[in-house]
Amino acid sequence: MSCLIRKSISEKITQIVRNNNVYYELETPLKRRTNTLGKPVLQWHLKGNGTKSASNLDILKAVSALKYDSDLIEEVRTVQGSGKTPDKVEFVLRETPYVQTLLQEPFEHVPKRNEHMVFEYSSPNIAKPFHVGHLRSTIIGNVLANIYKSLGYQVTKMNYLGDWGTQFGLLQIGVEMLQITDEEMRRAPIETLYKAYVKANKEALVDESIAEKARNYFKQLESAQQSKKLGQQWQKYREYTIQELERVYKRLGATFDVYDWESQYSQTHIVQVLQALDSKSLLLPEKDGRKVVEVDDRRVPIIKSDGSTLYLTRDIAALLDRWQRFQFENIFYVVENGQSDHFKACFHTTSKLEQAITMSKLKHVKFGRIHGMSTRKGQAVFLKDLLDEARDIMHAKQIQSPTTKIDVNSHDVADVLGVSAVIINDLKQRRQRDYEFNWDKALQMNGDTGIKLQYTHCRLHSLLEQNDHVHVTNENLAVECLKEPEALDLLNELAKYPQILWQAKENLEACILVNFLFGISNATSRALKTLHIKNEADRRKQQHRLLLFKSAKTILKQGMEILGLQPLNKM
Repeated sequence: MSCLIRKSISEKITQIVRNNNVYYELETPLKRRTNTLGKPVLQWHLKGNGTKSASNLDILKAVSALKYDSDLIEEVRTVQGSGKTPDKVEFVLRETPYVQTLLQEPFEHVPKRNEHMVFEYSSPNIAKPFHVGHLRSTIIGNVLANIYKSLGYQVTKMNYLGDWGTQFGLLQIGVEMLQITDEEMRRAPIETLYKAYVKANKEALVDESIAEKARNYFKQLESAQQSKKLGQQWQKYREYTIQELERVYKRLGATFDVYDWESQYSQTHIVQVLQALDSKSLLLPEKDGRKVVEVDDRRVPIIKSDGSTLYLTRDIAALLDRWQRFQFENIFYVVENGQSDHFKACFHTTSKLEQAITMSKLKHVKFGRIHGMSTRKGQAVFLKDLLDEARDIMHAKQIQSPTTKIDVNSHDVADVLGVSAVIINDLKQRRQRDYEFNWDKALQMNGDTGIKLQYTHCRLHSLLEQNDHVHVTNENLAVECLKEPEALDLLNELAKYPQILWQAKENLEACILVNFLFGISNATSRALKTLHIKNEADRRKQQHRLLLFKSAKTILKQGMEILGLQPLNKM
């Protein structure tokens, strides 16, 4: 549904919404499977309002009684729901402006919203490899942040990297044992740090003094009189790690506005949190010397018996700091299902420390696990290995394919195709579902895959490029030039786009957008078979069909970019 029509309605009803303090939705109904466009209808209802109250009906009647742009809207009617179906107002749209706005540059002029949304995702630990477990957090978080941004929200994308604790001491010991040079660290920081960590851990199993030495190293770093050499070395490790991570993120289409570090929250921050908890009588003693907070009848440790703090304490300090920095409407932590208890404790405790941070502002976006995701040579430790494998498989397929239209010696397109396949294979799943990874299914050329989306975009680009001599304009639009069932089907698919984004946002489900793009691809494929351009004698039909395919390409491209894909023009 075009933003122009939605905007004209929204501007009219704004005052009623404000006066009645209600939240509403403009919704495009699902298409009817008919061979005619029929009367396009936009629905308006109060969000989540299934109750039948007189006040609701009064609001709906007030909305339907307003004067709307008669050039866009033919009729306004109030429809009473039944059962759980809400009452609503239906706006019957005039067919010509409806189709015309669909064939303009779609989804422009999205109104900016004041709400600030913070997304924390990916967040690897620099002492451990960026493995497949981080894949889902990275791409799900990136897509959800992109959806919010495309809907006009202020968005901050945050990567919170683990770089603190005794693990640093073990890393330093491993670096010394393996005599790792600065050049080796710069060349492959994540792999090298992992190798050092594994070495130190292995030695610590047979030499108890290593664990003590690791703790001493960390104390030197943490204390005010920290070793200058250690501090500089740690800073280098972080810089090298970010440089390597960003190469992986670039391949995944993931971006960040802020890199935060666990080490930002020093002993001073932790002491402030503990004092605040104590002042509100939230810090409770245990017989073994630990201190805990109560969360839903659970006693959750905040301080160990030896007086050292836990990860939860640092997360509370980080959340309080983010509130001060961003004054967010919501903050989303995109972390797997297994961390539910941790975030429940973090949110519950923080909201008691700061009244303004209500529980409704804090969201744990859970997701399931990937099983069986490894290279064909065996278990993969590093995500880079998996992305390289996807690239190499796609490159081999391109060499074998008779339809390949690019230089088969180039690995760039194969890399984009392989990464697209991995991303879409994940995002088409329900977020909280565990799933089995299968290389053959993920990288197949047919079926609902990332390859299909790229192929459809390439076909549309080629069609428009071959017919760039045809003058295309959306002025003097004649709806009768797009009366074929395939044209109407594609138009109805395109009309869903804004509502699809809204539904994906409301449900925090990327698969809603993915399935919509599959629908666009399928409708485009059917339309390309019958809505010919080159052999069409009617010049106006040529123009209208090209306009339709141009709109399809624009929405497909926008949707793919939101998902983190790089749309290809040739493959």
